[in-house]
Amino acid sequence: MPDTWPAVTAFLACTTCWRWLGTPAGPIRLGLDYPAVDIVLRRRRLSDPDGVFGDIQIMEQAALQIFRETR
Repeated sequence: MPDTWPAVTAFLACTTCWRWLGTPAGPIRLGLDYPAVDIVLRRRRLSDPDGVFGDIQIMEQAALQIFRETR
């Protein structure tokens, strides 16, 4: 899917951009740190950074759901 490749590679480049919360039950991911994601997108010089950001948010929500289910 060539149309989604920029969003997929940008999302993968954001693997160190997660915000975490320490809890008595252990750390949990809250979501991506959007200022850090913005830096990733600007550095990649994407032709449609707003569209890619929207796609990243969709992947973020899917990933958070999976993280919650696998705790």
